[in-house]
Formats: sequence, C-alpha cells, structure tokens
Amino acid sequence: MVRKLTEAAQSVRVLGRSASGPGAVRGSIDDPAAVRRALEGAVGVVIAVESGTTAASARAVHEQGVRNVVEAAAPGTQVVLVTQIYLTRADEHPEMGYILGARFAGEEAVRRSGLPYTIVRPSWLTGQPGGRSALLLDQGDTGDGQVSREDIAEICVQALRVPTARGKTFEVYGVPGDPVADWQAAFAKLAGDAA
Repeated sequence: MVRKLTEAAQSVRVLGRSASGPGAVRGSIDDPAAVRRALEGAVGVVIAVESGTTAASARAVHEQGVRNVVEAAAPGTQVVLVTQIYLTRADEHPEMGYILGARFAGEEAVRRSGLPYTIVRPSWLTGQPGGRSALLLDQGDTGDGQVSREDIAEICVQALRVPTARGKTFEVYGVPGDPVADWQAAFAKLAGDAA
C-alpha cells in the first residue's frame, strides 16, 4: 500500500513498532498517543493489523486498537479496515473465535464512528503477485478461497480513492479471469451496509 500510494504522489505515514524512514511513526495501534501522532492531518487511513495469539492481544489490537483509530481520526477521514472472512460464521473455525470476535467488534466500531469507511474482508492471503487474475467482491460471508496480499493492497488504495466503495463491507476472493479494470463499477455493484 505504501509503495502504491507513494507512486501516486500521495503523502504517506506508517504507524508500526519498528517503523523507520520518512513518514514513520513508531508505536502501536493499542497506544492512543501514537495513533493520534500518526493520524495528525490525515485525510485517510488504512487499518491492516495482526494481533498476537492470545485473546487479550486480539482485543487490544482488533477491537480497542481500531477504536483508538476512529476516536483519533478527524471528521471526514476515510477509513479502510481490513478484517477477514468467517466473521459471521465463527463456529466453522472455533480455534479462531477470539480473533473473529475482536475483529467483528472492530468492524462495528468503524460502522458506528460516523466516518466514511470501507471494510474489506479478504479470504486466505497468499504471497502470489497481484494483478494477474480477477477478483470476486462478494457479500454475505459465505465463501472460501484465496487472494493475493498485493491485490488486497490495491483494493485498499482504490477504496481510499473511489467514492462508490464507501459505506460497504465485502469479502474478496481471487478467481480466474481478467484483473479489475474499473474500480468504480466494481464497488458500485456492492450493496451499502444497513444503517
């Protein structure tokens, strides 16, 4: 995402425990002061984080950390939150129940924030190069599959730019076919979240 935004002449700031270089803010999403520093003057934010392997870590990162972001964001800041599939069917993966519950609570915090948002639920992530196949943007959390991390990065960048992505939650799967050529049309096909 950073590379894609920088190539498009966007000013980028990264919050991370080991962040370094231009635009880096050292800290963690579970530290409200660090989040405020990272969001100062921001017009958009992508939340793409992973927690540790405990329930407490999942709550601190995916639930409270996301709340820290929406509380620190200025009115009108575009939020793109990356979560995952299976949030509404946690019974299929009980070993991930605490992570799924925390991620779902984070989604709800974004929806209730009053900020313009897009919630992206990737299927199982791969390290394959992006932009080589079609992407199925789906709703209802019923599917399974895989998708490239690079494709998810592109979706997040496009969701920041394209108004038809706002107010929507959707799953993403890599499928055979041509890459997305018209992001406005792809997002426009999705239903908006219920108020």
